[in-house]
Amino acid sequence: MNRILSVDYGNRRIGLALSDPLNIIATPLDTLVISSMEDGIRQLIELYQQYPLKAIVMGYPIGNSGNKTEQTRIVDKIIEALESAVDIPIIKWDERYTSVEAHSILKIQGIKTRNNKGIVDQLAARIMLQEYLDSQNTL
Repeated sequence: MNRILSVDYGNRRIGLALSDPLNIIATPLDTLVISSMEDGIRQLIELYQQYPLKAIVMGYPIGNSGNKTEQTRIVDKIIEALESAVDIPIIKWDERYTSVEAHSILKIQGIKTRNNKGIVDQLAARIMLQEYLDSQNTL
């Protein structure tokens, strides 16, 4: 069965999570370090080629007021580039508060987030993906 990849896109790092083959459980995958938007797109396309994916859940950074931000416009460009390079759906997923939740989880576990930003990004991607999977697997 094909999996679902979750992407928490940032200008320097991209947090990733991957579903299990049954699309029930999200697991942190990796954090990509990128040098530019083009580099990020290239690395995401490489992941698409590496894993049998059925969809990509893209963290969509909407401002607290519900308006688009500069980061939203950047993610829109990433989505546009990916849509022309892959043949699976790119699903926009509201990522508000996922990083805050990730910080809270790591703090409870006694992990300092200051020097572990990559782990925060992975965990934020996992939270988004698990939310998406849960929304699809309701009985």
